[in-house]
Amino acid sequence: MHLTLISPEKIVFSGAVEMAVIPGAKGEFGVLENHIPFMTMLSQGAVRLYDGNTLKQDFTISGGFCEVTPDGCVIVADTVEKT
Repeated sequence: MHLTLISPEKIVFSGAVEMAVIPGAKGEFGVLENHIPFMTMLSQGAVRLYDGNTLKQDFTISGGFCEVTPDGCVIVADTVEKT
């Protein structure tokens, strides 16, 4: 699936991932391709991007929101740090 991670300054990541684990306001959630569409607020925590069982990228965000569609995911974060 295609995932885009945006900070107020720039697009931090845009590319293909197999799975993303994201810190939602009510707890972490995972997103795979063909996920049911939804939007949610995000809390502070780690955004982990995977290819299979391999961690591809790891970021820390301070909150924001996320839109999930069957084709992918867009995360708009208040702040983003690569870890």
